[in-house]
Amino acid sequence: MTSVTVTEYETRLYWQGERGAVLTSDRAPPVPIGLPLVEQGPADDGRWAPETLLVGAVEGRTLLAFLERAREADVTVLFYQSCAVARVVSGPGQPPHLTDLIVRPHVAVATDLDAEVVRLIFSELPAHCFPSSVIQIAPRIEAVVETWHARAASPRAKPDASHLKPIPVLTLP
Repeated sequence: MTSVTVTEYETRLYWQGERGAVLTSDRAPPVPIGLPLVEQGPADDGRWAPETLLVGAVEGRTLLAFLERAREADVTVLFYQSCAVARVVSGPGQPPHLTDLIVRPHVAVATDLDAEVVRLIFSELPAHCFPSSVIQIAPRIEAVVETWHARAASPRAKPDASHLKPIPVLTLP
């Protein structure tokens, strides 16, 4: 018998008049929602545009999926920071729509081999984490991966291959 796991994410939105609302969940603090990105309004009123929340959700999902895959590959992540951007295009006779969704993680690991594994992980993440049934545009991941050697090495020292591990084969479900 095949088992199926179903996970539900529930939120509630409370309209506060005009163009304001509060998004709530049983698992997180309330988030004030404001004007969409394509409309003009005060930018510093502390409210999140729904499009910005989507960008943040994709950026957060990228981080969590990456960390899971890095752990499976036995890669120690020394540093992770990212930024993300979505482009919404609107024009006469067409509704606003996303044309680009880009996540730019900056990652540091200890070895060149780990860096190669991380690059492979990032190349596979869009298809692995964001099936077309969730969003209609696949995020593009533009990773910067650095090697931060844990110990100082003499410029003339021969590389020590004893710490190298084979590149794991990563397969997608």
